Amino acid sequence: MRTFSKGLLVVVFGGLLGLAGCDQQGPMEKAGESADEAVEDVTEDQGPMEEAGEEMGDAWDETKEAGDKMGDAMDGDES
Repeated sequence: MRTFSKGLLVVVFGGLLGLAGCDQQGPMEKAGESADEAVEDVTEDQGPMEEAGEEMGDAWDETKEAGDKMGDAMDGDES
């Protein structure tokens, strides 16, 4: 039983030391956070390809609506 108490004490103190070490940021963690922030900054703004894709999508929607209206007009279902 005495060995169990010593082992438990070692585990508890080891856990506390591990938690205390989590507050300190090393150079690799700081570099990782900087990289994460850079990726977020880049992906927040739309690039030219994304803007072009959205414009193509809008043009497709307008063309489809015009085609539907033309089809309705040819069928005599003008609205």
